[in-house]
Amino acid sequence: MNNFILKKYFIMNKEKTAILLLIIWWGAFTFYAGVVIPIGSKVLGSHTPMGFITQAVTVYFNYLALSIFIFFTFAFRKVRWTYILGILLILGQISLFFWHYKLDPMLNFKTHEVVEKQEFYALHRVYLLTSSVIWLIVSGVLFKNIRFT
Repeated sequence: MNNFILKKYFIMNKEKTAILLLIIWWGAFTFYAGVVIPIGSKVLGSHTPMGFITQAVTVYFNYLALSIFIFFTFAFRKVRWTYILGILLILGQISLFFWHYKLDPMLNFKTHEVVEKQEFYALHRVYLLTSSVIWLIVSGVLFKNIRFT
């Protein structure tokens, strides 16, 4: 009897674990983008000082996201469309590492200034757009896979 309860309620298969990890990522990303960044910008007086904090945080967040997206893709490798979306998530996340690499040299960490403003903001828009597309893909996957009954 106890083994049955354990299996029924506490042991998840890899697909459910992958969805749970996506939920955690989605919640953290949404909270950070929708709450932390705007409040931090308001407290610090502008988006620029908050951007230096975000630059450091996103390094960790990008590694976490990549590991979750790889696990998700592996868990759903037998479900064709979900697998393809997983590959897109991985590729999108890898591109964020590339954009981060391109953006970092444009920041002066001693003076907390953006060195090449025009180029930085143009590339930063691409970074934000890529992040938004990733968020939308995850939102769609969660909407399709979460059961409310």
